[in-house]
Amino acid sequence: MLQPKISRRFPPFRYLVIPVLALAGVGTAIYTVIAQVPSTATPQAMSTPPRSPFENRIAGIGTVLPSSDVISVGTVLAGIVEEVSVTDGQVVKKGETLFRIDGRQTRADLAVSRAKLEVARASLASVVALPRKPTMQDADARVAAARAQVTDAQGRLARLVELGPEAATSPNELPRLEYEAALATSALEEAEAHRDEVKGGAWPEDLLVAKGEVDVAAAEVARLETQLERETVRAPFDSTVLYVDIDPGEHVVPGSVQQMVAVGVLDPLHVRVQIDEIDAWRFKPDSKAVAIPRGGAPGEFTLKFLRVIPLIVPKKLLSGDSAERVDVRILEIEYELANPGTMALLAGQVVDVFIADGTD
Repeated sequence: MLQPKISRRFPPFRYLVIPVLALAGVGTAIYTVIAQVPSTATPQAMSTPPRSPFENRIAGIGTVLPSSDVISVGTVLAGIVEEVSVTDGQVVKKGETLFRIDGRQTRADLAVSRAKLEVARASLASVVALPRKPTMQDADARVAAARAQVTDAQGRLARLVELGPEAATSPNELPRLEYEAALATSALEEAEAHRDEVKGGAWPEDLLVAKGEVDVAAAEVARLETQLERETVRAPFDSTVLYVDIDPGEHVVPGSVQQMVAVGVLDPLHVRVQIDEIDAWRFKPDSKAVAIPRGGAPGEFTLKFLRVIPLIVPKKLLSGDSAERVDVRILEIEYELANPGTMALLAGQVVDVFIADGTD
């Protein structure tokens, strides 16, 4: 028996077009998204990372410092800044003025104290000059007058005694003359005692008092001169001014956290290096070490070992490496390098330091 012939028909139009349109829309969306994504070139490194000259090495972060360290010069007296005598980068000698506090009140008090000192000295000189010639002449004259009165009184008494009581005009004549003679004798003794006192000059006690007044006045002058000197802040040693952060008219106080003027010795420079505590045992003082500036600056500076800070401390200076550990402690080592005289190394700059492994 013959099979009936099955006729084949194409699927409806919608079953073909709709999937094609859907695929085209998806492709268009993908293309649009890709086209809108900005194309960024891979950034090139601005400088080549420093490379160690030693095959086996200890790496550390170093800070360039003045050989004197950074000395923050302040004031021990509060006041208004009257004058700033230096600028950043200026080379100063020991004792040169850095800045001055307003000292008008101190200068006025000093003028008064100096005048008081002159008065005290003059008073002492007047005491030391005793006895004076006019004073001695006056004392001698008083003695002579008193002696004359004694002679007169004794003479009258002697005449009455020689003539007898009958010559007296009154029974009280003899007692009166005796009294006058005794009074004249006492006056003579008083005049002679005054002359001896004048002749002896100043009493030791008066001289000590006068000298003490001079010493007190001189001490007050010295105190004010010292205060005036303290109001002038000077360079503690030959150095370079690293930083100035005060201006005339600004009020400053002792113990302030403000760094008023910083100075330091820039030749030679020192480098303080931090190495991880786990590498501390590998370090040897006689190992070679070099410092390399960051940022592609040319130069490789040989370091001369100075000392090891014998205390492991927490790490504070970070390199910025994402893999760097911050929960470690570090050993600090100080080196010296000759000042290159260029901008390659400056005080405060961070450098990479490589130290030859001392265990090799």
